Amino acid sequence: MMKKIMVVGASGVLGQLVCHELLRIYNHQIRLIVTDYKTERGEKLANSFNTDAQFQYLNANDEENVKQVIKNIDTVVVVLKQKNPYIQKACIENKILCIDVTPFYDFVEKVNELNEDAENHDVGLVVMSGFFPGLSGLMVKKAISNFSEVTEIDVGLLQNTNAKAGISGILDMLHIIAQPVKFENKAISGFTNKRKMYFLHHLKEKEIRCIDHSEKAILKDMLGIGSINYWTSWNVNAFNKLVSFLRQVGFIENVHKYKDVLSKVVKHKPHKNENAFLTVEVKGIIDHKEKVKTLALSTFSDYHTTAMATASLAKIAQQKKVKGVVFPFEITDIDELLSEINCPDIVIEEIEK
Repeated sequence: MMKKIMVVGASGVLGQLVCHELLRIYNHQIRLIVTDYKTERGEKLANSFNTDAQFQYLNANDEENVKQVIKNIDTVVVVLKQKNPYIQKACIENKILCIDVTPFYDFVEKVNELNEDAENHDVGLVVMSGFFPGLSGLMVKKAISNFSEVTEIDVGLLQNTNAKAGISGILDMLHIIAQPVKFENKAISGFTNKRKMYFLHHLKEKEIRCIDHSEKAILKDMLGIGSINYWTSWNVNAFNKLVSFLRQVGFIENVHKYKDVLSKVVKHKPHKNENAFLTVEVKGIIDHKEKVKTLALSTFSDYHTTAMATASLAKIAQQKKVKGVVFPFEITDIDELLSEINCPDIVIEEIEK
């Protein structure tokens, strides 16, 4: 019997990519249900998949509507931002596997509370699925695997100004950048402290800036890592300077007010590449010697990679009958995930010094 998979937030840039990837990874052997709070838009999207998808009206902010809609389904993939985890609540009540791309720990805490209050803890609730967070945590897990002692971990993301990103994704990243960072036991402003890092296919190291990130605290706690720092920048220096200036003048903290302006300014050029790069650098002890290991990954698109990782995690979580609130690094490893993704345009390389 074909699995029924619902994508909540299917009409967005990421949502559409997730729909395509679910169909690819499951070899079209699923019944795809796309949801939207705008009926006409949702129906149009469902029709674009020919007979592979059907439309279901859903308003993620209406708890009663969510309760009515989310039942008799095998998996729900959430690619929109919820204020309250109504979808996870319905999934727990109906024993439905749920995968969520949320990058925010405060939302994960709400899901945790829901799960703790639930009568059964048998429902798989995967959180922070995607590229950054998600793949980044899996890379950390692999990079530290043969160290007897880890002294420092640095996770760097080199973004592309031409990324085919939805406005909500851009706002999420700017929100992360605006947060203060705890660095070497001092609180500093996000996106100010700089360092250089190696990224795959680059002749020179690239300058990146320190940011706060929810995945950092989780990895620290669950993998018992002392020092871990997250960094990012874009591939255009002028853009990094602009983001830094906008953070300094307080614009980024209020950027959500200018959502409509942002959607007109941010334009994706289809003929230009949107390559993105992720590097994990680990310092520590291997065989009683001080070593530095670098795990570097390149991909053709961070958004498309998030979609591929999320669709693959849905399949892996379902096969493994995952239970409770889990992060991607708890249910799989980078090799298994990349094998499931099966994309030659994602390249990973390991360097040890």
